[in-house]
Amino acid sequence: MTDFDKAIEEAWPKAALAEVLLFESWERLAGETSAAFSAFCAFRDCGADRNIRKAVETVEKNPDVQGKKYRVWRNWCSQYRWRERAADFDRYLEKLKQEELRKTIEAQGEKHKQVTGKMLDVVSKKLDLMNPAELTQGAVTEWVQTAIKAERETAGLVTSGGKPEHQQGELNFVSDFQGL
Repeated sequence: MTDFDKAIEEAWPKAALAEVLLFESWERLAGETSAAFSAFCAFRDCGADRNIRKAVETVEKNPDVQGKKYRVWRNWCSQYRWRERAADFDRYLEKLKQEELRKTIEAQGEKHKQVTGKMLDVVSKKLDLMNPAELTQGAVTEWVQTAIKAERETAGLVTSGGKPEHQQGELNFVSDFQGL
C-alpha cells in the first residue's frame, strides 16, 4: 500500500470511501497488464474457495506450465491485491442477490395483497346477500373468532400458528398460570 493510499484510508471511513471511488476494485487497475488482469479474473471467478493454484488449473492444463504460471500469479496476487478485490467482488454479487430477493419478496407481497383484496371483496358481497337471522350462534361466533385471528395475524400480533408474538420489553406469564 502506498503512502497516498494509507493517507486516504486514514482520512476517510471505508464506507464513505466506497461511495467516492469512481470504479470498483475488481476492475482493471492502473498499471495492471492485461495478462495480470486476465489472471485475476480467473482467480476471482473461482468462487469463495478460490486459491491461486485452482485458478491456474482452470486456464492451464499442462502441469509444467502450471508451475511457472503459479509463481507469476502468486506475485501478481500480492502486487494487485487479488484477495481483497475478489472479496469486494463477492460482496458486490451478494448485494445484487439480496436486492433481487428483496424486489421478488416485495412483488410477491403486492400480488398476495391484490389476491387477498379480491377474496375479501367476494366475502363482503356474500355477507351483504346473507340474511343475519339465518345464521346460527355457532357460525357467528366462529366468524368473529376467524376475523379477529386474521386481523391480529395481519397486524403481526400473532404468528400463523396462533401464538402471540412477544415484543421487546413485554412480559408474558401465560405459561405460569396454566392449569390453575
